[in-house]
Amino acid sequence: MLEKDAMQILMKFLDRKVREAEDEITERGTLSDDKAIPLILKTQFNHIAHLEKMVDERFEQVDRRFEQVDRRFERLERNLFGGFAFLAALISIFRFVRF
Repeated sequence: MLEKDAMQILMKFLDRKVREAEDEITERGTLSDDKAIPLILKTQFNHIAHLEKMVDERFEQVDRRFEQVDRRFERLERNLFGGFAFLAALISIFRFVRF
């Protein structure tokens, strides 16, 4: 919980500092070092959040593919078991039937 609260405080701080940097760019046409740093940090936070979203989506795709493969193996297992059971039944019948 502390980490979440700290992150919210940091993001509010960066948002305020980004607005100050934008105002400086608009009013003076320049960007000082002390205003640039929070702007760079906010850009990096946004970039990381975007990457996290992409990674999560990719993991969800991989997870769905594993589920599909798992279902295929389950079907194959059922089919093999059914085939073996049928073959075992035939063998048992032929053991008792004498020609």
